[in-house]
Amino acid sequence: MRSRLYITALIFTMSGLAACVPTKYLGENEELLVSIEPQGLQTVEPAAIQNLYQQEPNRMVLGSTPYLALYNFGKKFYDPQKIQERIEKQEAKQVRKIEEAGTDSTKIVKLREKYDSRIERLKNKKKEGNFLMQLGEPPAIYDSLEMERTMEQIDIFLNSKGYFNHTASYTKDTRKEKLAFIKININENEPYRYSELTYDIKDPRILRIVKSRDNRSLLQPGNKYDEDELTQERDRLYTLLKNRGYYDFVRAYIEFEVDTSYAGNTARIKTIIENPEQDSVHKVYTIKNVYFKTDPDRFGVPRDTMVYNGVKYVAYNHKYSPLILDKKVDVYPGQRYSQLRTSTTQRKLADLDVFQFNNILYSKLSTPNDSTFELNALVNALPAKKFQETAELGVNFTERRPGPFSSLTLRVRNVFGGAENLDLGIRGGLEYQVSLSDPDQTVQIKEFGINAALSFPVILVPFTQNSLLSDFSPRTRFYTGYNSEDRQEYVRSTYELGLDYIWQRSRSPLQPPVMQFILSPVNFNIVQGEILDDEFRTNLENNSTGSRSLLQSFDDGIISFIGFNFIYNTNDFTQTRNARYFRTLIELGGLTKELGLNLNIKNLRTYQYGRINPDYRRYIPLGQERYFVYRLNTGVVSPMFGGNAIPYDKFFFGGGASSVRAWQSRRLGLGSYASLSIEEDDEGNPIGIERDYSIEQPGEVLLEANLEYRFNMFSFINGAFFVDAGNVWLLNPDETKPGADFQFNRFYRELAVGTGFGIRFDLSVLILRFDLATKVYDPAEWKESKFVLPNFKPSDFFSRNNRSTSTLQVGIGYPF
Repeated sequence: MRSRLYITALIFTMSGLAACVPTKYLGENEELLVSIEPQGLQTVEPAAIQNLYQQEPNRMVLGSTPYLALYNFGKKFYDPQKIQERIEKQEAKQVRKIEEAGTDSTKIVKLREKYDSRIERLKNKKKEGNFLMQLGEPPAIYDSLEMERTMEQIDIFLNSKGYFNHTASYTKDTRKEKLAFIKININENEPYRYSELTYDIKDPRILRIVKSRDNRSLLQPGNKYDEDELTQERDRLYTLLKNRGYYDFVRAYIEFEVDTSYAGNTARIKTIIENPEQDSVHKVYTIKNVYFKTDPDRFGVPRDTMVYNGVKYVAYNHKYSPLILDKKVDVYPGQRYSQLRTSTTQRKLADLDVFQFNNILYSKLSTPNDSTFELNALVNALPAKKFQETAELGVNFTERRPGPFSSLTLRVRNVFGGAENLDLGIRGGLEYQVSLSDPDQTVQIKEFGINAALSFPVILVPFTQNSLLSDFSPRTRFYTGYNSEDRQEYVRSTYELGLDYIWQRSRSPLQPPVMQFILSPVNFNIVQGEILDDEFRTNLENNSTGSRSLLQSFDDGIISFIGFNFIYNTNDFTQTRNARYFRTLIELGGLTKELGLNLNIKNLRTYQYGRINPDYRRYIPLGQERYFVYRLNTGVVSPMFGGNAIPYDKFFFGGGASSVRAWQSRRLGLGSYASLSIEEDDEGNPIGIERDYSIEQPGEVLLEANLEYRFNMFSFINGAFFVDAGNVWLLNPDETKPGADFQFNRFYRELAVGTGFGIRFDLSVLILRFDLATKVYDPAEWKESKFVLPNFKPSDFFSRNNRSTSTLQVGIGYPF
């Protein structure tokens, strides 16, 4: 009842804020700018024009300006004079406390930091307003001068893109109580294109180098004139020469002469590279000595020098093997200076995670021969802390109730002197889920785990001298662990042992990696457990037919598999780029039998199966902190080599916070089959048939798609409208479960559809997500129409009933 009251109050509050556009605070000749819309664009992206606005309009929602209303509402509680008095009070208190501290410099520093922080917060509050004002938007009073500046910026931008003959103008329309709507009319006209590309390079060696890479030039005849492209071409030439030994070369030597007077809509480009003022040619430098320093300086204490492969490793105590460091160094004596090799060395050393930071310094040598120019290179790597511990404390929210969890990890660096890292971890937590035997109950799940992983910065394979994939940040990881799950229906323990080979690739050596490969040739998991609830056992037996033997999936057994995981990701952590993500995981389990290895340990079952799970995602920025994101997630798992059971953890499940969100976790499916049960009265007499939501629905085929429109609402609060569709199926028909198998001629009619609205709190370190989702189409509905949206009830969002048409999903991070 209280939840409904809060929701009603919130609706009335938002309705009041959005009821009208607050123009009563405007002056007599003032207008509120609420829209600027570019029109007539053919090839230029509207978002590029929107970024040039010198005055941002107030956002409108359904004909109102709720953000401005929120700002005006917060302004009623804003008193800058009182804030200034608080600032002066804190400044006076700071002076008094420092005087009382006397000559205690340590205490004075702490006092300054304490009060400076308080004063800075108050100054920001005075400047930006209170919390409500910061969530809202100040009034955008239309300013004709700012509009003229906007048009000037548009002209500059279009000229920079080659549209020298464009026309741009704007019209202002005043409507509804002094609301200003601006339309920018742009006619791009035909752009200018490159007609002739020539060089004016006085240094003959540089001219030969530039011409030898002419096919890689960003400027090609017929291309549209673009100043950004000229800048990128300057960067390309600069990088080309810096990688060919020209240590002193700077971008200022490169110029472009543009001539647009030759013919209509054409541009002649002359690339000019000047010589240094005091020399007739540019100097080419070679590396004479390379020193690698691996510990901090100690004044007056000499270091020991060890030479390996021409590099001089100097240290007071050699803690890092030169054999390993040599595979991360690309700078050697006798080479020409190269900015690329310098940067790749720094990146490879950083990937080791045994150095706090590293840089490469060059010093010029005076030589008697004026035609020879040499450098000494110093690789300076400061070791990171030997031991690093990380503690984490949080809350799980899977279904109905939150549960605490905590973890502690310890990293030990450079364990054996070869840049190996050892990770030790322990974790535990409580989680609450719907009971598998009674959907009206919530059961507590206790989880505990310990793990250890030892990683080497090379691919450990015989006869390769540890040089395999050395340019792709390789790692070999051995890991072992123990996990236990204790819940009302069953207890389950897993012992893990595995080997992973990991490497990654970038689009270019200086860019972050976009591809990661993980080959897992050895994986042994011993699973032991016990079913505690007889009703749960009965449900498993009733749902165990053919290859889908769920009861056998809970047998004690050995899960051995070979796996391969590929990830392609061009996005960043904040998911703000125009990007793509693709991941596919392939597993082949139980190959030990086929290879003649009989792992008969205490009669543990050996599972033989194949599993593949591709996942594709697309992120499209729409400008002004708006994004369109979609995802397609599929998967198939099946017994192989005569096996008849799949490990329970290897099945696919639908529903939950990162799947089809209108369904509870793991309760979606199978296909159009509805699991039914006989409803009984208090005396055990049958009174009807009801849908059974008690058991999880493991499937062998997964297909789901998600669409999201993400946008900023207030400050750090973001919103999203989403549509989810998907389901899980069996591979083979089951007479007892009609409609549960996947068939190409009907699967599209068996896709469950849900929709909803999400609120996300972007707290920098994490994103807290609340998704309100409701069912639209339920393919397993057996009583009424499968189109269940008309049954929507707002109260279902906060219901604990699994039969509800709506649900609240809580998660950490984005769903995809």
